[in-house]
Amino acid sequence: MTNGTVIHLEADSTKSKANHQIMELNNAANRKSVLLLSGEHLSLIFCMRIASMVEISDIRYSNANGTDTVTVQLNDETIATFNTNHSIDSDWNNFMSTGRLLARSYLDIGSNILHIHLNATDGLTIDYIDIDVDDKLITQEIAMCEVTCIKDFNPNWQHTVVSEGLSFAMQKSYNTKCSEISNVNIPIYDRFVKTYEIIAVMPQYKSLSNPRYENTSECYHLSRFLWTFKDINLSNVTSETIQTDKATANISKGVNSSAKSFITIHLTFNVEGRGKGMTDIDRGSVLRIQFNGVPEQTTIQMQYKGRAGISSMEERILDPHGATTSWEIPDFTWTDANLNSICLYINSSSYLNLSIVTLYLARRPLLSDKVVGVYKDDDVIVEAVNVDLWWLTPNAMQLILSNGRIYSNVSYFRIYKPAIWNDGYAQVFVMYHDGNVRLLPIPPEGVDWIPFGSSVIIGQAKPYDVRPYSAITSVSLDIETLRMDVMYADGGSAKLELQNNLVETRLIVSNIFFGTNINYPFITFRSMYVSIGNCDVDHVRVNGANPTHIMDDFGFLMGRSFIFYRKCTSKHLNLSPDIYINIKRSKTK
Repeated sequence: MTNGTVIHLEADSTKSKANHQIMELNNAANRKSVLLLSGEHLSLIFCMRIASMVEISDIRYSNANGTDTVTVQLNDETIATFNTNHSIDSDWNNFMSTGRLLARSYLDIGSNILHIHLNATDGLTIDYIDIDVDDKLITQEIAMCEVTCIKDFNPNWQHTVVSEGLSFAMQKSYNTKCSEISNVNIPIYDRFVKTYEIIAVMPQYKSLSNPRYENTSECYHLSRFLWTFKDINLSNVTSETIQTDKATANISKGVNSSAKSFITIHLTFNVEGRGKGMTDIDRGSVLRIQFNGVPEQTTIQMQYKGRAGISSMEERILDPHGATTSWEIPDFTWTDANLNSICLYINSSSYLNLSIVTLYLARRPLLSDKVVGVYKDDDVIVEAVNVDLWWLTPNAMQLILSNGRIYSNVSYFRIYKPAIWNDGYAQVFVMYHDGNVRLLPIPPEGVDWIPFGSSVIIGQAKPYDVRPYSAITSVSLDIETLRMDVMYADGGSAKLELQNNLVETRLIVSNIFFGTNINYPFITFRSMYVSIGNCDVDHVRVNGANPTHIMDDFGFLMGRSFIFYRKCTSKHLNLSPDIYINIKRSKTK
């Protein structure tokens, strides 16, 4: 099939091992094959992401007993019958393939069963079955039913428009392998929008799986290290350049005014800043070096050059019995405007056996968030949080409560509502200084808490920024009604009202005043997508139309209601909510 995917079904599934004899065969794909005897059948369950056309492209088997007749069924419908060849030398390790069976079937979304019936008196082994599926997005995890998908749904959600207006969403997403990057970036535009709502509801699929912690396995930019060098021999060095993808080390030997030789290591490197959505130019660093073969009377001096020029020299005396030393480099040292540099000067009585085991520059550890409980009663809890080295430092927002209390230097604040089935409170709302808002419904009964996933930037954010934001100067919060007056750094403003029940959390945004370019988006949807089954969103529906895959190159989508949701379960934040955005009112004057 063109533009399709081959899914691979190993015959020795868990169920097969319990019900059939398994033969250990070296030439089998995973060294195991299922033995079928006369009258027996093998059943393999596989799943579909969407309704699709399928073909059996290969059945790999071995037969040492003679010709057998085999019937293949899909969901109890016979699709093919074939006669097997047999191994002349009676060797079960001699595997053969049927090739493509000329039969196509249309299978619905969800689980399906493949049956292989042995009709003759002799036995054969089944190694695996390959199936061509007319779905370019299906994965092996979906095929093995480790990720399950649902049919398209018709939400019971009324869409109301007071006046016509031009509203559309644009595709600004990009691919990533990191599950902790908001690579899904969809700004929504309506220069005349006056009122809209954001709704967070539980996913439509039925699942109790609740993975809720970060996965940084493919997130190399989140590594603790800015760069690392290893195993550098200094014994015979005269001049050498070592380059990695993160830094360059120029190593040379010189002679000082006292005619004593010394080694210079000049390190140059780039550091990412706000333009890349990073805080590395503001975050302090730890430089650490470990030597081997250090003789007595060895010193090392270090100085660096960053945004403020060249630092003073700092010296360390190396101990041959513990030849490791480090320096702490303060916050706000590095720059992203040009190359940063560090110089190391090594003076030793001998360089004969001297080498560097490791040399690295690491980000300093961040301090824990500072949480202040600003309000609590039977109906609501409000907390203000200050983040160490917030990415828009030194700026932050002010939180003004209706009881007269004012809190400054707030990176974000969060609101909890009662969860009646566990006598506790559940977090339902977070608003960050950069305009990001996260919503959660109350967790279902039996679940202590569910994770945030997708978010929205409320306010006008530059759509082309790697990390778009709309900085907030102040939020005035009425602690009884949960209504908020939001003031933005660009002069814009909006009113927010938080509503919550046991089914959904709804945020109504009204009285919108644009402070910057009226052609900027009024809201930006942000989320994560690596693949089907590893994402926080995989589809969007506009005005109730057919779904569009979230990473499709759709350019723009015209509409006034947007549902961002997952059709398939995910190993990342599986119970994080679907997000609805509904434009309620626009006017042209």
